[in-house]
Amino acid sequence: MAMKKRGMIFALGVAVLLSGCVSVEEIKQEADAGNVEAQYNFAMILLKKNRAKHGNEIEKYLTMATYARYLPAACVLASNILTERKGEKAELLLRAYDVIFAGVADSPDIEKVSSFLKRSCPGYMIGYIRYLDTAGYGEAATRLRDSILTDSGKYGFQDFDEKELRGIKTSCEIAKEKERLAEERQKRLAEEKQKRLAEEEQKRLAEEKQKRLAEEEQKRLAEEKQKRLAEEKQKRLVEEKRLAEEQKKFKFPYTDITNQHIKFYKHISSGISLEWFVREIKGEVGFANEKMKYVGIQLRRFSWPDVEFFFGTETLLSRREWEGGIWGSDKNFAIPKGGLVACRITLPAERVTAKDVIEKYDREFPGTRYSQSIKNSLSEEAVTSRIVMKKNVKNITDILESESVGIEIVHQELEVEFLDKQNGLVVSELNADEKEIIEKSLRSGKIQLSEDRKITVTITDKILEKYFIGITDDVLEKARKAEEQARQRMAEKTLDF
Repeated sequence: MAMKKRGMIFALGVAVLLSGCVSVEEIKQEADAGNVEAQYNFAMILLKKNRAKHGNEIEKYLTMATYARYLPAACVLASNILTERKGEKAELLLRAYDVIFAGVADSPDIEKVSSFLKRSCPGYMIGYIRYLDTAGYGEAATRLRDSILTDSGKYGFQDFDEKELRGIKTSCEIAKEKERLAEERQKRLAEEKQKRLAEEEQKRLAEEKQKRLAEEEQKRLAEEKQKRLAEEKQKRLVEEKRLAEEQKKFKFPYTDITNQHIKFYKHISSGISLEWFVREIKGEVGFANEKMKYVGIQLRRFSWPDVEFFFGTETLLSRREWEGGIWGSDKNFAIPKGGLVACRITLPAERVTAKDVIEKYDREFPGTRYSQSIKNSLSEEAVTSRIVMKKNVKNITDILESESVGIEIVHQELEVEFLDKQNGLVVSELNADEKEIIEKSLRSGKIQLSEDRKITVTITDKILEKYFIGITDDVLEKARKAEEQARQRMAEKTLDF
């Protein structure tokens, strides 16, 4: 009978009828003084008056009574929280459940209590299941949850969220899951140990078979050789692909004339397009003035001050047009079609000799023909009353040449002789006074003995040079016609009045 009464209170709350001889103010004073029944009664009075207006006070007094473990207050408080679905009041709801279910979980027959609650108050079953699990009755909570899910159609439960109910994992289920995972881990460790032992046994057996080492070594060497050959082949293919990609990147516009690309300087080769070169070193372009055999432009790169590049072009432009276009002042400028024909490199003679240079290019271009031309520049200068200094500056040009490439190496050599003025013979030995006079003249700069201390190397792609020389007349004629047309248009515009 007591259990039935508690179920009724849990489901419906307690109806309070106040005596007319007790005022509301007196009940409030009792409630504030700590009387739990007065707290509950005062909350119910406010609930009947205006639930929306007095919501906070209702909750305040119900909470006070619930914390004092007053069952009717806990029932109403839990009902209010569930009805209004106040998620932030979860902790308060658990406190109300603790009061409502106190003693129920400790019942000697939890199944009967659960059956009674299912029939009398199904809307609170999820909370009861959670309470049972928290109180240490995980098996009972699991059975109750499963029975509700099984009998939901029979009892017609509509006051709980079936998805929420199915999502509850009780402590006993979690414990079983941990046991399962522990068993799986133990099994996995045993399998790994068994595998490791098998591998160790296999290794031991392999080590015992020493008589097969010679055959295995021979097989290994053969496999390594095959692998090395395959790797070398792969590297060669990769390098060939890289070179092909670089060639494509350089954008050689004259491959229909020649497929050779003579290395001039660093990564710059003959046949490179003028447009690619200008864009590659943009911001470092400088001009040089030198008459060439064909129409073109001579450029420098500021970071390579001792190197000049000679481009042949298919369009004749003035120096001002070139500067305005390449340096950016003319936004409509289009770099004309052209290719790199030659390159001139100036080397310091104190670091390298002409012989070194000749040997370098002879190795790089085997099969070239060698020739040399020398132009002497003779001069005489009186040193003392008896001695005349005779100088011969030899301007030497060494040439390496083939059908496709021409290399000119220009340098100087100095020959000095001291002659007797009277007989013109070479003086074999100078006296002390003459040596002192010559030394003073050298220090003061009155006598110059040094030659031009540099070596100039010019490398030319002869096939491209021949092509651009061949089209020079056509390019010049086209430029002349364009200039004449421009002049005529200007004259017509001037005379149009």
